Amino acid sequence: MAPPLQFEALAGVALPARPLHLAIGMFDGVHLGHRAVIEAAVQSARRSGGLAAVLTFWPHPSALFRPEQPTRLIQDAGTKVRVLQTLGVDAIITEPFTPEFARVAAEEFVGWLKQRLPGLAAINVGENFRFGRGRAGDVSVLVKSAQVLGLSVFSAPRVSLDGEPVSST
Repeated sequence: MAPPLQFEALAGVALPARPLHLAIGMFDGVHLGHRAVIEAAVQSARRSGGLAAVLTFWPHPSALFRPEQPTRLIQDAGTKVRVLQTLGVDAIITEPFTPEFARVAAEEFVGWLKQRLPGLAAINVGENFRFGRGRAGDVSVLVKSAQVLGLSVFSAPRVSLDGEPVSST
């Protein structure tokens, strides 16, 4: 299999004209819960003849909101990309987490994505996914926004190991 396409930001991203199934998240450490989200995107893309992509962010949002105490990451950006490449995705899109990006309202986020990724057909996230200005959006906001644009949303349940939820922290 050829290595996935890589893009530095959403602006000007040119993907082949096939339905895009997008897994969204920081994916630091790419743990079992992250893999469930990404695998769902890959499987739905394969079933529909589409493309599977991951949208991740750099730096971590905490670097913008708490620069004096940013979240300590498990992997650097290069390592994360190398790990994501092993999961069968066709593209990895890294969006710079800038003040401008942080100002996108939750209700505008899906439209913002669709404008930049016209082939977007499905969005895959974890059930605790938060997004938009002030982290105001959750899966229910995502579903409502996506329905208006004819997109499907898959929310992967949290994965537990020995009775504890798996997370990067």
